[in-house]
Amino acid sequence: SARVSSGPWLSLSFSFTFAAMPKKNSARPRTVIFTQGSAPVLVAAEGKVTEYEVPCVPSSEIVDTNGAGDAFVGGFMSQYMQALPMEKAVAAGNYAAGVVIRRSGCT
Repeated sequence: SARVSSGPWLSLSFSFTFAAMPKKNSARPRTVIFTQGSAPVLVAAEGKVTEYEVPCVPSSEIVDTNGAGDAFVGGFMSQYMQALPMEKAVAAGNYAAGVVIRRSGCT
């Protein structure tokens, strides 16, 4: 589930700084996403930062974390581009990353 962040100041500061940067396409607001491993995903948009919990993956199941970020982006974008809610897009990203880290070699 999502909640407005009260997490580390540095992450919040970076989130707001990046979200406020100018952009060429003004059709929709800039959205900035920080993944932090097992720590909550931060999504900065429209003047607020929201945290989304990352499902726990037992350390005994983690084989290789290479490609987890790329997998997150793929899962996230598959839902975001369909205009689904941010919570569903982040959940899809977390799911894809969770699949990748349980395998060797980003497969």
